[in-house]
Amino acid sequence: MPALSDIRQCTLEVFGVRPCLWQLKVAEALLKGNKDVLCIAGTGMGKTLGFWIPLLFDKIQ
Repeated sequence: MPALSDIRQCTLEVFGVRPCLWQLKVAEALLKGNKDVLCIAGTGMGKTLGFWIPLLFDKIQ
């Protein structure tokens, strides 16, 4: 399981955006294997990014 700082840095390098803490927490929950993750945020806040971030670490697991 990568550290939040590593997840943030990798996301910045690949996607060109710095994820917010709540996006990192969504990604962390998915990386830990939680199957039921609920993310509530307004339109345009970046919900999708939180669910894309774990794909960066798919081969590590």
